[in-house]
Amino acid sequence: MNQWSKARINRRIKALLANSFFWRLTLFGNSIILLGSFMLYLFESELQSPPVNFLDCILWSAGTVTTIGYVLTPLTTVGKLTLLGLMIFGTAFVWTYMAFLVTAFITPELGALKKDMHDVEREIQQFKKGNS
Repeated sequence: MNQWSKARINRRIKALLANSFFWRLTLFGNSIILLGSFMLYLFESELQSPPVNFLDCILWSAGTVTTIGYVLTPLTTVGKLTLLGLMIFGTAFVWTYMAFLVTAFITPELGALKKDMHDVEREIQQFKKGNS
């Protein structure tokens, strides 16, 4: 049987989507991106050449948080501090999010592996007793 069957993956995705922490983490991360977008729009949009719209600021903020980057450079102190905060948050957020996702997909496999190891240890003990 394929270790990563479609049914197995679907069950894990459903379990992930049913997890309230996943949704809280997603909502928090997206809220920070929108807050950063608002700050950039408020303080940077008219100073950029050409002026940028709110969608550009969302792309700028999301690109910074996800460490992809964006072509605009902040001109104001508030804009620079906003992007600095987004960079720090983005690094921690991406690590936390990835760790959570990997845990959601790998933990069931680790449980099965632990059970298999326990079974092998039990068989070894039975083998040792039989040869004594």
